[in-house]
Amino acid sequence: MVDILAIGAHPDDIEFGCGGILAKAAAEGKSVALVDLTLGEKGTHGTPEVRREEGRQAAALIQAERIVLDFDDCQIFDTYEGRLQLVKAIRELQPRLVLAPFWNGEQNHPDHIACGQMVRYACRYARFAKILPDIPIHRVEGILHYPHWSYAEKVDFLIDVSGHVEVWKQMIACHHSQLRTLPYQDWCLRIASRLGLMIGKTYAQGLVKGNPLEVDDVMHLSKGTIEL
Repeated sequence: MVDILAIGAHPDDIEFGCGGILAKAAAEGKSVALVDLTLGEKGTHGTPEVRREEGRQAAALIQAERIVLDFDDCQIFDTYEGRLQLVKAIRELQPRLVLAPFWNGEQNHPDHIACGQMVRYACRYARFAKILPDIPIHRVEGILHYPHWSYAEKVDFLIDVSGHVEVWKQMIACHHSQLRTLPYQDWCLRIASRLGLMIGKTYAQGLVKGNPLEVDDVMHLSKGTIEL
């Protein structure tokens, strides 16, 4: 059983989208597992072997297990068979919380949307005893989504990651093959700085809810964003 399971379409999606959040969670003693649907084999830079090793090194920084499934890069679609692969991973890892790409809106890579959609359905299927009956069911406590950059400021929750930026930067830097394409680390930090400003922190990352959430103590919602 792990506390948090983060799922991405490609080996760097998780680090770019919620790496700071995972670095903070790991530092707080929470267990983390990462699942990549593909090895990003259609990307301009890097081979599947290189990208697998980059992902392994990034996960090791937060002592996380990393698994790669056998979906095809640029050919990820929300299918029943794909949902079953994710059901199997969810049941085997038994996460309390699942983080996945934002599943809606316009994004620059259709794999991200398809991944987010499948994960949402797989979390539901994972508790159905007649689906993959040979693997014991698992009920996920919750699923949240990390947004694409174009939706970065349309989030429901902001998490202060200021104290964990150095580890997050190291996680991003592990994906050196992809940093040859665009200045992703700079982009991630600039967005995190903007989100941090909203709550009076140096850096923050955001998550999106897909359904209403139960809150035991209304005071947990007492810190809203600062009006700029």
